[in-house]
Formats: sequence, structure tokens, C-alpha cells
Amino acid sequence: MTSTKKGIIFILDGLGDRPSKELNGKTPLEFADTPNLDRLAASGQCGLMDPLLPGLPVDTHTGVGILFGLPPQYATELCRGPIEAAGIGLPMKDGDLLFRANLATVSRNGDRYQINDRRAERINDEVEVLCQSLQDIQVGESIYASLHPATQHRCVLLLRGPGLSNQISDTDPGGKHVFKGIQSCIPLKKNDSSAKTTADAINVFTELSHKVLDKHPLNIKRQSQGKLAGNAVLTRGVGFYQDHTNLIDHLKLKAAVVAGESTILGLSNLFGFTSITEDTFTSLTDTNLELKIRRAKDMLQSHDLVYVHIKGTDTAAHDRDPALKAWFINQFDNAIGKAGLENLVIGVCADHSTDSVRGEHNGDAVPILLQHAESRIDQVRRYNETDCSQGALVRLTAQSFLLTMLDAMGQLGVEV
Repeated sequence: MTSTKKGIIFILDGLGDRPSKELNGKTPLEFADTPNLDRLAASGQCGLMDPLLPGLPVDTHTGVGILFGLPPQYATELCRGPIEAAGIGLPMKDGDLLFRANLATVSRNGDRYQINDRRAERINDEVEVLCQSLQDIQVGESIYASLHPATQHRCVLLLRGPGLSNQISDTDPGGKHVFKGIQSCIPLKKNDSSAKTTADAINVFTELSHKVLDKHPLNIKRQSQGKLAGNAVLTRGVGFYQDHTNLIDHLKLKAAVVAGESTILGLSNLFGFTSITEDTFTSLTDTNLELKIRRAKDMLQSHDLVYVHIKGTDTAAHDRDPALKAWFINQFDNAIGKAGLENLVIGVCADHSTDSVRGEHNGDAVPILLQHAESRIDQVRRYNETDCSQGALVRLTAQSFLLTMLDAMGQLGVEV
């Protein structure tokens, strides 16, 4: 009979990067001091990984979804809205339409909403209070909208009513096109009456929510303190709730996810994994790394595979701060150095690359590492983008990396 081992996968969100002048022509991972990651690399195998396809940028939910065992052919069907809703434990009914949303800072310029900050200065503590003012707002005939807090500036918009459609456009123009302001929601196909009704409801919500938020006492207080107001809502990632099968469930393995970001917790909940979070598990570089790893080790007592998601690398990159990203990588390295991860199959990877100079995801492959007591050992001695390109794992897809990890755990062995 094939012997099995427990496994732990560290997903450093947006870890892959490109060289920065600020870091003397190195990537944050190359610049960081990572003796513990290097030790793992020197006693295991390394390579590069394409989350979905070579050269194709992906979002977090796509990259992580495949690492969680979602078949790649379904990855592009994942909708962020229902994932975010599951992540905050929002009760959902059949027919509910869910959106990923941002609280943003806008100013009115005629009929146009000019976006001054898509994330409202990463507003945090006040989000729940602001969302409470946007509950059960009628935005159409028997159609009601409610906004619910997620992580920092992120929210979930729930649209409930008859005959809704997900065939509508985003109102969030995205970071590249923020100069365009809030976009009008429109049907994706002509002569689609359900989509038009839904789009009209979202446009009504955009107007009504701005009126409420712009005059909210909390936003007025923020402005008096020199802070940005979260006075508008941007929507994207619309979708209906649906079940998704995954490889982990097919193999009847018990998996847990340790995370502090609602998207990841949402995926975990959708896939039926055990979700572990704490107040100190944030999506910033102040997250409690050592506690995350301790909780992961605790979960390995009762689970076969534990994922530890680290968001701070991606957040620093989106903030265009390569030095902060390098510092945070060093903090992660220190944390795993204290963890005592013996007798485990260890995987280190990322869900995608995020360029910390431009602040955007790109299609570059990410560095991967696989280490366990019986691992083959290649010639790589440092864990970074350049060195890993010479590793024995060569260049894998995210699905292949997960399969390689599961094989090392003894979960894919064929008895003869």
C-alpha cells in the first residue's frame, strides 16, 4: 500500500515580479534575504509555474482556484462576486446576483463621476458602518440591493429580485482606465430585456448609493480629518451562485485553508474546505505570519493538506512598492524558519505575478518549490525567479504543480 504524507502549500499572492531600479535591477524576491526558502530550495526541486496558460495574466481567484483543484477548463467561469459572498458567509438564495465591489472616492463632474481613488485610501474600519446605510434599497420593480463589507475597501453587492441577468458590464473601469470614471452598466447583448432591467437597477444603485454615502456623517468626518471619503461603489465580477467540483474532493482528501482575505476564504467555503482565519490575518503586510503557520500546523493534525495564503506580497506590488514587497518576503522567510515543518511535503508557489513597478498582474511564470524527505534534489540553491528557471520541475501549469504535490504526498499512487 502506498504510504501517505501530510502536505502544506504556501501561496504567496502575486509573488512573481520583474526587476526594479529601486532594488538595483533585482526582483523583490531576488533582493530579499531568504535563507530559509533557499534552504528548502537546496534540499528539494524548483521550477516555474504558469497559473493557467503561458503569458496569460490571471486574477487571484483563477490562480488560487486551480491550486485548490478546480479543473482549468472551469477556471475562467469562476465569478468573483459569489466567491466574495461565500468568503464573508453571506446567506445566498437561488437567483441572487452577487458582485464584487469597491468603496471608492469620487467627485461629480457634470453627469460623470470622476474617480479619485478606486480604493478610497484602502478604507478599513469604517466600511461596515457605511454598508449598513445601504441595505434593502429598492433599485427597480421588486428589485432590492444590499451592500456588505468584505476586506478593507472591498464589499459584496447583493441584488435580489425576479428575472435578473449576469450578462451585464462592470461599472468599475479598472486601474488602467480609472480616468474614464464610473462606467454606466449596460447589457452585453442587444435586445436582452433581463440584462437591461438588471443594468438599469445597477445604474440606479450607483446614483442612490453615492447620494447616501456622500452625505454620510462618517465620510464627512473623514474629510474633516484630511482623509478620503468612501462615497461611491464600483461593481465587477458579477455572477450567480453555483457549485464547483474539484480534485481535492474527488480524492476524498480533507483540506484546510488559512487566510485573511475574503476571496480566498470564499473559494475555500465554495469548495467545502475548512476555513481558518483570525482578526490578525489581514491582506496587508501587517498580517500575523507566525500565527498563520501555527494554525496551519494545528490543522495538519486532522487534515491531509493545508493551504496558507499570504496576501501582503500582492498588496505591496499593487501599491507599487517593491521595497516593501521585498521586506515582507523577508518577514515570511523568518516565519517559516521558526515553524518546524519537518516530515511534511512542502510546496511554495504563487497564484500569479504582480509587477510592483506598474502595480499590475502580468503573465510571467511564478517560481515554485517542492521539498520533502524523499525529494529529488536539483541544482537550484536560491528560491527566486531566475534561479528557479533552472530547476528540475522545469515549467509546469498550476494543475500539474498540484498533481506533483499530491503525488509526493502519496495520494496518486497506483497499486499493482
